[in-house]
Amino acid sequence: MAHTLLDDIKNHLPPYLTPQQKDNLLEQIKKFPKINYYIHKSDQDMLQGDGWSGFTVMDFVTCEKKQVKGIIFSNSCDIDNQNKRILSVNIVFVPLIRLNKYIELLASSSLSQNKISSKIEAIKQQKITSIMYFPKGGNLDEDYIANFDDVHSQPLESFLSEKRTKLFTLSQAGFYMFLLKLSIHFCRFQEGVLRY
Repeated sequence: MAHTLLDDIKNHLPPYLTPQQKDNLLEQIKKFPKINYYIHKSDQDMLQGDGWSGFTVMDFVTCEKKQVKGIIFSNSCDIDNQNKRILSVNIVFVPLIRLNKYIELLASSSLSQNKISSKIEAIKQQKITSIMYFPKGGNLDEDYIANFDDVHSQPLESFLSEKRTKLFTLSQAGFYMFLLKLSIHFCRFQEGVLRY
């Protein structure tokens, strides 16, 4: 019997899932790109991959601060407020950008409409390794993207003291997609560079 991509995926499913949860995740993956990205989780726990409003970014040139929506890159346990710490910790995140704003930015460049349409389609199919697409849903009023090249951090205490709102918690399939894209973008095992 021929080895398939689905066999590879089965070998890399999270080990903490029950057999039924693994089957459910595989069914979602088979439906890609029409997966359910979000679950309803209204609690205030902060998990890796959650979307929140209330992050602060600082403009490198002007040093101005701005409040943004973002997605958490930090490990869930590292930012758990119940953990007792000797030293303060930062929360790592990437801003969420309205897809329409990104399209406007592309339109202001010299790209043709065909190239813009192709790029947006590739983003929606999750084919661009440095960008993750977040379709409208959860508390997102429209489609968003996260550019993995635009990583920020701020003190966790600062974030917790801000007025903030949870925008979404990723479903198992959404989180799996997030982890795959995060791993591919930051950890290129097959980069093709000999490091002798």
